[in-house]
Amino acid sequence: MKSALLVIGAVLLLCASDSRVLAADAAAPRMPIRGEVIIKRTASAWESQQVQEPCILPNPKDPARLVMFYSGVPVTNRSLCFIGKAWALKSDPFTWHQDEHNPVFGPGKQGWDSGSIRLDAVLYLAEEDAYYIYYSGTTASVQDRIGLAICPAGADGYSGIAPATVQRVGTQPVLSPEPAAPYHEEMASQAAVLREWDAKERRWDWFMYYSYRGKDGTLPGLRLATSRDGKTWTRHYNEKDPRGMGQIFKSTPGAYYEWHQVSKIGGTYVLSIEGGISAGKRWRPVIAVSRHPATGWEQVDVDTVLQTKWEGLYRDDTIYHVATPAFYRIEGKWYLYTQACPLPGNGNYIDGQWDMWCFACDRLVPTLPGYESLYIPGRP
Repeated sequence: MKSALLVIGAVLLLCASDSRVLAADAAAPRMPIRGEVIIKRTASAWESQQVQEPCILPNPKDPARLVMFYSGVPVTNRSLCFIGKAWALKSDPFTWHQDEHNPVFGPGKQGWDSGSIRLDAVLYLAEEDAYYIYYSGTTASVQDRIGLAICPAGADGYSGIAPATVQRVGTQPVLSPEPAAPYHEEMASQAAVLREWDAKERRWDWFMYYSYRGKDGTLPGLRLATSRDGKTWTRHYNEKDPRGMGQIFKSTPGAYYEWHQVSKIGGTYVLSIEGGISAGKRWRPVIAVSRHPATGWEQVDVDTVLQTKWEGLYRDDTIYHVATPAFYRIEGKWYLYTQACPLPGNGNYIDGQWDMWCFACDRLVPTLPGYESLYIPGRP
């Protein structure tokens, strides 16, 4: 009986100890989600309205550094857009150094992209030691075609990126809207580009996921084009689209699908999309996943990465809208780079004042059954 009482006493002591530990854990302050403005729109006149489209690559000539291509819009003429560059140490992906000679690329003096441009995607091709810069352009104010410019990486992978070295490929866009059936496109823009090596065929396969406008409406979803060299593209119409629009996945009715990034995490291809649900009422990152770059894409719940869930960080007066989302794994950790703005006084996101943000991604969430999970902003 004495032994039983000793055991019961030990159990009660352990329970009391566990309760004290749990109470201490509950009382301890929780680490906030780290989210910071990394490029302020007020830093330079050329980006004074908004900073957007973070395309980040490892510097091919300096393993300790990152290179970012991004674009900016001046408050004096919001129809214009320019592309700049910045660098950061991999050890400190929150601290970026803009180039004093920015911008490095802008609208053409004449031709199809002389009205305005917008950055889409950047790839580094080791065999050419060059950056491939995809961008959307127009002769008017709304980008309606997709172009390509190429820039040699140069001796240090960064300083050689300059207006004189960023050269357009040809005089025509690499992808124009297709007005004929079944596409019925009036605009094609915002290309996310993936290049993947086919070991069996011993060749590179290129995949472009683009936004469009036309008979189906304004930015109603994403379509696919493919290429063998990144310069000549063939579009594809997905006959299996449940909405009958030829899109790569079933899109949400009434939503806008604009700028987006494509990447591969394990065996899962991931699209991180600037989604304007309810015609842009609330812009947020929207995710789609697939096991193959050309087929089988499915959209994840549109609230999965919604910024209002970023406990302790979200506020209406800082990140009401979050757009141009791109996920990057840097030195073993995940980060989400976006543009973000407070809720405009008139409620119209077009009048938002957008800065560039970086958010630490410490929360692992499922995407869809059978696909890789994703690190997003949030506590572990």
